[in-house]
Amino acid sequence: MDATDRRFERRRFLTRHDVEDAHAAGRPIRLSGRDSLTHEAAQRARELSVPVERSDGPALPTPASAPQVLSASRDDLRAAVRAAVVAELGSEPPNLDAVIDKVLRSRT
Repeated sequence: MDATDRRFERRRFLTRHDVEDAHAAGRPIRLSGRDSLTHEAAQRARELSVPVERSDGPALPTPASAPQVLSASRDDLRAAVRAAVVAELGSEPPNLDAVIDKVLRSRT
């Protein structure tokens, strides 16, 4: 599948529940295509030492050795999130700025 076709591939978001299920089953989390691991799921994977693997690309660092996210200014983070959402959806959804602000406020 080339990069153009991947834009139309369905995205799966794996959550904390998926990580806990993988831990209970003794298996790693396997991401492919456009799959994403939520922030909470990544934290839970680190806590439970559940490996996270990407099947169609370079291996991801194991949760225990994953580098910490570098801190960015609130404005830089806001701009990056906004750009990513618009790029992913192809247009700006209603109330995007309000939603981003709400999420950023919850992180402090």
